[in-house]
Amino acid sequence: MGSVASSSLHKRYDVFLSFRGEDTRNNFTSHLYTALCQKSIKTFIDYKVHRGDQISSTILKQIEDSYIALVVFSENYASSKWCLEELVKILACKEDKGQSVIPVFYKIDPSHVRTQSGSYKEAFVKHEKDEDCRQKVLKWKAALTQAANLAGWDSCNHPDESQLVQKIVNDILQKLYRRYPSEWKGLVGIEDSVRHVELLLEKVPIVGIWGMGGIGKTTIAKAVYAKHSFLFESCCFLENVREESQKHGLRHLCDKLLINLQKEENFIGSSLKVESSTFEMRRLNNKKVFIVLDDVISSEQLDYLASECDSSLGSGSRVIITTRDKHLLIGRVDEIHEVKGLNSQNSLKLLSLNAFKENHPKVGYEELSESAVIYAKGIPLVLKVLGSLLHSKSIETWDSTLRKLAKYPNVRIQKVLKLSYDELDDVEKFIFLDIAFFYKGEDKDTVIRLLDACGFYAASGIDTLIDKALVTISNGNRIQIHDLIQQMGWEIVRQESPTDIGRRSRLRDTEEVYNVLKNNQGTDAVEGIILDLSEIGDLKLCDDTFKRMTKLRFLKFHSDKRSCNVYLPSGLKQFSGQLRYLEWNGYPLDSLPSSFCPEKLVKLYMPHSHVQKLWDGLQDFVNLEGIDLYGSKQLIELPDFSKASKLKWTDLSLCESLSYVHPSLLSLHSLVTLRLSKCKSLKTLQSNIHLKSLEYLFVDGCWSLVEFSLTSEKMRQLDFRGTSIKTLSSSIELFSNLEELYLCDSLKNLPNKLSSIKSLKDLSLANCRQLDTSNLHILLDASRSLRRLCLNYCHIFELPHNINVLSWLHELRLDGSSAESLPSSIKHLSGLQILSLRDCKRLCSLPELPPSIKKLDACNCISLETVFTIATFRLPKRNDNKRFLFQNCVKLDEHSVYGIVEHAHFTMKEAAYGNVLIRDEIPIWGPNDYNRGAFCLPGSRVPDWFKYQTKEASLTVDFSSSSDLLGFLLSVVFGKFPSNEKYAATIGCECYLVDGGKVGYTSNWYNTDITQLKSDHVYLWYDPFFCDMVLMAVKERGVISDHSNIYNPKVSFKFVVTIYKCGMNVKDHGCLIGMKECGVCPIYASEHHSFMNQMKLELKYSDMTKRSREEQEKEHFPPTKRLKESSMIELDD
Repeated sequence: MGSVASSSLHKRYDVFLSFRGEDTRNNFTSHLYTALCQKSIKTFIDYKVHRGDQISSTILKQIEDSYIALVVFSENYASSKWCLEELVKILACKEDKGQSVIPVFYKIDPSHVRTQSGSYKEAFVKHEKDEDCRQKVLKWKAALTQAANLAGWDSCNHPDESQLVQKIVNDILQKLYRRYPSEWKGLVGIEDSVRHVELLLEKVPIVGIWGMGGIGKTTIAKAVYAKHSFLFESCCFLENVREESQKHGLRHLCDKLLINLQKEENFIGSSLKVESSTFEMRRLNNKKVFIVLDDVISSEQLDYLASECDSSLGSGSRVIITTRDKHLLIGRVDEIHEVKGLNSQNSLKLLSLNAFKENHPKVGYEELSESAVIYAKGIPLVLKVLGSLLHSKSIETWDSTLRKLAKYPNVRIQKVLKLSYDELDDVEKFIFLDIAFFYKGEDKDTVIRLLDACGFYAASGIDTLIDKALVTISNGNRIQIHDLIQQMGWEIVRQESPTDIGRRSRLRDTEEVYNVLKNNQGTDAVEGIILDLSEIGDLKLCDDTFKRMTKLRFLKFHSDKRSCNVYLPSGLKQFSGQLRYLEWNGYPLDSLPSSFCPEKLVKLYMPHSHVQKLWDGLQDFVNLEGIDLYGSKQLIELPDFSKASKLKWTDLSLCESLSYVHPSLLSLHSLVTLRLSKCKSLKTLQSNIHLKSLEYLFVDGCWSLVEFSLTSEKMRQLDFRGTSIKTLSSSIELFSNLEELYLCDSLKNLPNKLSSIKSLKDLSLANCRQLDTSNLHILLDASRSLRRLCLNYCHIFELPHNINVLSWLHELRLDGSSAESLPSSIKHLSGLQILSLRDCKRLCSLPELPPSIKKLDACNCISLETVFTIATFRLPKRNDNKRFLFQNCVKLDEHSVYGIVEHAHFTMKEAAYGNVLIRDEIPIWGPNDYNRGAFCLPGSRVPDWFKYQTKEASLTVDFSSSSDLLGFLLSVVFGKFPSNEKYAATIGCECYLVDGGKVGYTSNWYNTDITQLKSDHVYLWYDPFFCDMVLMAVKERGVISDHSNIYNPKVSFKFVVTIYKCGMNVKDHGCLIGMKECGVCPIYASEHHSFMNQMKLELKYSDMTKRSREEQEKEHFPPTKRLKESSMIELDD
């Protein structure tokens, strides 16, 4: 692999070897030099016999051009003026250039060197007699004394000379590796990957490094090899196995491997048979070796090179294999490290090092550099190529080059990325190109079915693409492909016909597709077209536009707009019979071409089309899996689907003219999903056939629907909201697997058979005002698997007491009910997290609620007087978002207000402390993982425990002596809105640093109805992401010192309210919309223990007073009681 210092740009040699030739040239020094070379340590040694006194300028230059000087002191070293001059120069380089110096005392007492005694004294007696040397003697003696005082090696302590040589070599290697990382200027962002590979090698002998082309596999392997190869008896970095095997064959590579491991340049002849390598490998049986096989592309290469090594190498040996093909590694290595792209910060640094020779972009090039980073998508090779390409270029050239690259990839980048494509077979190449053009971001299973319909054996092919790092599968089972890999695929197709676009197999460039279609230039070469209609103007097509495209498999005209800008004034004669996928948003004709045979069609998407009917008669839909005619408002009738035996889903939502569903559709045993939402003309939906596969049926918004008679043994979700169905037949019991049921507001009675469905998890009776709920308790008792129960705006005066049987209940909605209280048994709903009581105007009291509650909405409960103290003592959880709203609960008594405020205090600080603990336990931490808190209730004052308060819209916070600051709580008091109109509003808090700079993030309380407040209200919230952003920004600006506990106090918080009125946003700092007070409460880590104990005491004492009304009246608790800061009492959990 060359010198271990090959990555360095500064020094020519790793080691300069200084020695007395007549003493050690043919023994110790020779052995030492050989050992250094075997470890790829580039060493300068002067073999000439010097008889003059004057040291040559060449030697002085080589000393300067070395990292380490290795000085071998021997019996006659001091007698050589040449050696002494070398030593003086070496020590000068140590002083001036930081050169490392290692003395070796070979058969000489170090004290003789240090004090110039023994043979060294005799040498200096002679030097002092020489007039030319007298002035140098003092300098030479000082050099010897200084060198002898350095840490080095004494041969007297190591009688085994071979062991001494090995220890010296290892010492040098360690010094080199400590030096080189700071000098590998081209290596950016590989530290984590190197460390992970090192950890794997500590556990297992064989590790694979896998990733796409140009991602840095070889670089990582080289770094690991350079750091650790000195620990092994033999080592070999077999670079570029792909290219070398193609040029010279595997026999040559095996020979090269053995030569490097045995360090015998001529022991294998070019004509030696393969069988003889077995003997050579056996010679390594007891050797601890380190082998890297770089860029392996075939199992043949691995079987030839790695398998024999694996069985023959000595204990402690290690092997690294780098490849683009993950499949090659499976079963052949013990662990696999996948190399990911660089993050944006490291990408920018690597680009800048190559483009500007600095760690950051030049002034004026910042935006262009960011664009280049976005283009590279974290691939180191691309960043290096771009940096070199754009080095010393003008801003205009940068801009022009980046715009060109968006359409025409760089040849060097293309060549590297295309290597993986070239290894695919023909079918795999078809699959890859289809994905690159049409299927990025699509569901993997859907893509497999579409490609299988083309005869491509897609499951196997996609697995191969994944193994070769050409595509990936996201967590949502979506196929993803790196932008540059995708662009590589586009370029491959472009090269099919660089000038005649209509002769290419796949078309996706908007301008190119537009011109081909407009000028009717399509040919039988075209297999797929994709066009975003929102990117073009009006497009008129001839009736025979697709006539010559006889191989067209894929056609997609998509748009976010409902209107269509493609016109067919003369109609359309035909589509290719090879079509598997047809999507045409806003299709302009009233039917498909009569000659179109959809025998091979798998997907038909025509949302917002103008079709009245698809076609006449019975068609052979043997491969059709899905139809989407969403929003086709002119659709009158559906065709006969009797032969559509594979049809799984149909979306006919918003087909407002459709009054009748063809019975063949309701007879398909393959049908899984049927969407008929808002088909307002649909009156009946009936089938005499008990379906076997239908799981999801949506008829919500079909307000004319009065008759429903359809059953399926697999039905999981039924949505009747917005229909006119008044009764459900007893056949509903046949939906034995039903999980979600949404009933309509016309329903008057719950069928008795409903209670026989034990699988129900989500039941909604929202707006069923005419519904008789007297049997609700029977239904609840039978529906013990319910997770969500929605009884919004039902005619309910009392919630059944057996509500506690719903032990799995997660969400309960009672908005607008007429209940005056809730049953005390509700506290036993241990899984309940969401309780919504909005607009329950008769509700007078809230009982004890389960500690699992996260969101409680009691807004506009205008009769609510008492709330049982809410106290939750639980270990912090991830993403524990608490929200308790009591807006317009104007009758709340003082004790309840106090309890809510103290609960808010405890909950929000508990969330802050919990975030610290969770950060330590969760390695990957994002904004959605934070614990949060938000509270709203009637009140005219910011709580007393807020350290910073003001009646203005802004305040300045003093964070002095607060090195353990975790964040802060925020509070605003609003009065009644001056207008009776209802507007949406957002409360926000902005932070401005001492220099006037605003922190980019604003903490918002969204969707509040402050315009409907009946009195003054207090808003309290804890936004941890905002806290972190503020503290981070403060640190970055130097306001908070990382080296002291002194905080600059000038951090300003400004509270703003944005009113959304008639499409306009009006931002105000509170003076016009009733903001009365605001406050900020810092949270400190040091207060955690005492705070938790005090809160337990306060809330326990509050519960005691709650149970004793007499005691409560004697000891009045103000609504904003200030927490005492002394007399903390420890309580057991």
